[in-house]
Amino acid sequence: MMKRSTIAVLVAVCVGAGAAWVAFSASTDGCTAEDDRLIASLATLGILDAHPAHAKPQGGRGSGCDSVYRTVSVGQAYRPSGQVAEMLSFYQDAAIMDGWKPSPEDEGGVVNCFVKSVGGRDVHLSVLFLETEDDDYEVNVSSSVSGRSRC
Repeated sequence: MMKRSTIAVLVAVCVGAGAAWVAFSASTDGCTAEDDRLIASLATLGILDAHPAHAKPQGGRGSGCDSVYRTVSVGQAYRPSGQVAEMLSFYQDAAIMDGWKPSPEDEGGVVNCFVKSVGGRDVHLSVLFLETEDDDYEVNVSSSVSGRSRC
């Protein structure tokens, strides 16, 4: 029972984050050469390719830069055909098996952000449910050139 309520809260948080991601990803101006190298590194992370058998990739990887906070993000969109709870459970299991840890920023039992050190830099992982006609979702990894990134 607690797992269902945790997933419900996670879905609510991710839907809101999805709207923010759409706004964020629309602005890719201001990427520096250093940002581009970090994007290329993040784009190779295997977790971006992990998806439940019933989810279908939608296009290629998207990326973006926030020149103010020096944060870069790389994401892969998927079209689901299963239950949201199943997808979230899949990604929680896949993240843990791939060495990702719940972010210290999360409080309580709700985990909506994972973190992993890659090349000496903290990288954050989240699953964002986009507000689209087809209810697509995105697996997103982000990091900061300055070392101050968050989900």
